[in-house]
Amino acid sequence: MTYFFPIVYNVALMFAMMIPGFIMKKLRLCPEGFGKGLSKLVLYIAQPALVFLAYIREFDMKILINSLWVLLVSVIIHIIFAAVAMLSFKKASRSARPMLRFATIFSNAAFMGIPLIGAVIEPVCPGATMYASIYNIVFNLFLWSLGVYICNEDRDTDGDGVDDQSYAEDIKEVHAKLNFGKAITKALLHPVTIAAALGLVFFIVPFSSFTPEYITESVVIKFILEALTLLKNLVVPLSMLIIGIRLADMSFKGILKDKYMFLFLLYRHVLLPLATLGLLKLLILIGLPMDQNAMCVCLILAAAPAASSATMFAEQYDCDSVYVSRLVTISTILSIITMPLVLLLV
Repeated sequence: MTYFFPIVYNVALMFAMMIPGFIMKKLRLCPEGFGKGLSKLVLYIAQPALVFLAYIREFDMKILINSLWVLLVSVIIHIIFAAVAMLSFKKASRSARPMLRFATIFSNAAFMGIPLIGAVIEPVCPGATMYASIYNIVFNLFLWSLGVYICNEDRDTDGDGVDDQSYAEDIKEVHAKLNFGKAITKALLHPVTIAAALGLVFFIVPFSSFTPEYITESVVIKFILEALTLLKNLVVPLSMLIIGIRLADMSFKGILKDKYMFLFLLYRHVLLPLATLGLLKLLILIGLPMDQNAMCVCLILAAAPAASSATMFAEQYDCDSVYVSRLVTISTILSIITMPLVLLLV
């Protein structure tokens, strides 16, 4: 029960940040392309700063070993989630299917998970934020590879700006594989991945300049870190603001008739978190030398609501941003109840 009310409070606080975006859109204060511009700011500037800063701490071998196990477990979790999502929603509409799969696989691990863990878990579990950032390395590799593939699947496999629905299935498959390879390259060269790799170097190499005392004394180091911190602080409010903007365009008409949305919610908030918990319990039984607090971080991030980046990706790749905003919004509301319950299971 220690974490229950702080988590309810923090999730509700993040949800409240959608309100300004909703109001701005309703009052027509958002120019054309405003949401897409904000999404680029978050994905390419603010999020890399958030990831990098998670590694700026004194070296600790125990944290490093746990981080390596978190890396492995995160890969397994994403593979399980991806397998379930890609085998589901086959009869959903062409516009809804990719967004349902995207929202099922990707949780709000970065935009909600890291701030939540930093506020609630880190004070009693040093290193928790770094474990969360390690999880997000895997998250971003899947996001910028499989996520991009899902957004472009069955749409424009050759990149000529024309939907390729008339292509033969074998030709489409070849082009899809080529695009998937390009997406992997983009993931590795993305600022978020580079920030994580650079941060890991700064953590592993025991530079004395990154002790708290030196950071305080060095004006240059302090200036850089404070600037990055200001950028990092943009992640949560801006990502929620974007959801609020999309929410203003959303109609709840017929929402109770959307059976695929209910299936998505069942996966994201019940079945997949329980599968993650079962996986972690199994790893404990077979003697995996991984700190249980690190496992708890993995579970929290896996049980987070649908990624707000789903809305941003829909904006970037011209998918159904209104529909996915509905999924993300309802998922976020539901997470106020489900995330604390998942922690109680732990």
